[in-house]
Amino acid sequence: MDTDRSPTNLSEPSPGLERVFRELSTAEGLRLSERNRRFLSFVVEEALAGRGDRVKAYTIGVDVFGRGPDFDPGKDPIVRIEATRIRSALAAYYEGPGAGAAFRLVLRPGSYIPVCEMAQPSSLTPTSPFDRRVLPSNASPAPTAGLQMAVVVTQRSDRRDRCAMARGDIYLQAIVKAVSGQGFRVFVTPPPERRAAAQAIRALLSQPEAVLALDVAVHGIAEGCRYTWTLSDPRSGEVKGSDAVDGREDAVPAGARIDALADAIAHSVTDAVA
Repeated sequence: MDTDRSPTNLSEPSPGLERVFRELSTAEGLRLSERNRRFLSFVVEEALAGRGDRVKAYTIGVDVFGRGPDFDPGKDPIVRIEATRIRSALAAYYEGPGAGAAFRLVLRPGSYIPVCEMAQPSSLTPTSPFDRRVLPSNASPAPTAGLQMAVVVTQRSDRRDRCAMARGDIYLQAIVKAVSGQGFRVFVTPPPERRAAAQAIRALLSQPEAVLALDVAVHGIAEGCRYTWTLSDPRSGEVKGSDAVDGREDAVPAGARIDALADAIAHSVTDAVA
């Protein structure tokens, strides 16, 4: 989950950031809401001005989204949720209309400070927000010899339930971070409209290398919500592990609770292949 930590020098903006942001501002095919464009403009302007120490959930919530001085990012996840949407929009843009861009604007996992990065030539370049990997539209499945096990994560939260989907985004982010931290290659099933990436994922699942499918979901229940996960072999259909955890919550679940659940899931994935 985002923790306001940054791998960059807070006082020095990423080289090339201003140019790549200017190009994005007029780019066709970048699907961002107006308030997410304000979000992106704010963090870029602060970074360019050398005020990276202000690029935190609290200041974004107050200055961009109009929250009051009592805004608590731990209770109100608006910044994390909107950052997730921005990362997803950037990933989709660079996979599609902006695939030829030599330099890309990135919000790295764990930080809201934007950086400019050179596009990676590898067919397994990370293009998605939370350290997750989605194959680019023009990629062919890479040779599998010598590669570690891959885990394909699919979120199956009820799309008709906005609260469940918001919680599901946070849940997914934490799981991807935890599972990749265990040394697995992690891929996230893209939305149906990203057909090329979806076909690449299907091709990955059809390969003879070791691949596991991890389905995760958040569903609203009377007591609050239920977090579920199922780990299976996509070829045989054998279920390797499954669990459900109910939480009684007034609003959005505490970050520590989701992180702990994600860590438990990551260890279950490790145990399944041990």
